[in-house]
Amino acid sequence: MSKKLVAFFSASGTTKKVAQMIAEEVKADLFEIEPKVPYTKPDLDWMNKKSRSSMEMSDKKYRPAIMKKEMDMSSYDEILLGFPKMEYSL
Repeated sequence: MSKKLVAFFSASGTTKKVAQMIAEEVKADLFEIEPKVPYTKPDLDWMNKKSRSSMEMSDKKYRPAIMKKEMDMSSYDEILLGFPKMEYSL
């Protein structure tokens, strides 16, 4: 039996819920990738063009700093990665 990991980044909690369901279904360990600065509700207001999430999505090169956590991923045979869907308008 292969050892599986579901690693995920979730700003609002939606991706976290899906990651938990997948991990349970495939009997995988779960690992949350967390931003150094947690998102607030105003940060996630995609209707506000000046909100943190809107500003991040408008810059395709931007990636938020993440918390450093010790994790030995070399012991896993399969790693599933989950992250929020990002859409860009031109």
